[in-house]
Amino acid sequence: MLIVGEDDQNWATVESAEDMIQMMRASGNDHLLTTLRYPGAGHLIEPPYSPHTRASNFIILPKRQKVVMLWGGSPKLHSDAQEDSWEKILSFLQQQLYHSQDSVTYRRCNADEATTPK
Repeated sequence: MLIVGEDDQNWATVESAEDMIQMMRASGNDHLLTTLRYPGAGHLIEPPYSPHTRASNFIILPKRQKVVMLWGGSPKLHSDAQEDSWEKILSFLQQQLYHSQDSVTYRRCNADEATTPK
């Protein structure tokens, strides 16, 4: 799953996502990729109600150089992306981890047996 804030000022997320989509398509695996794109959202689309910051200050050691990191995103659109993506992330994980048709269940066995599918 890719989650893309289209106003990310820190990373070329749109371009990176497009590259990954093309690689998955070229390998015949694009059906395995879910992409969520959010216009107006910035970097760090975290769980809902996490504070949104368009920029923050950092000190890079050892020279103690001060830098400003730009994250992008408008508060409303970024917050909307947090809420929407969180529900979709939970649903995706639930489906992929617990309800997958392709999942394999392993049984417990004694030390002399190899662990094999049921």
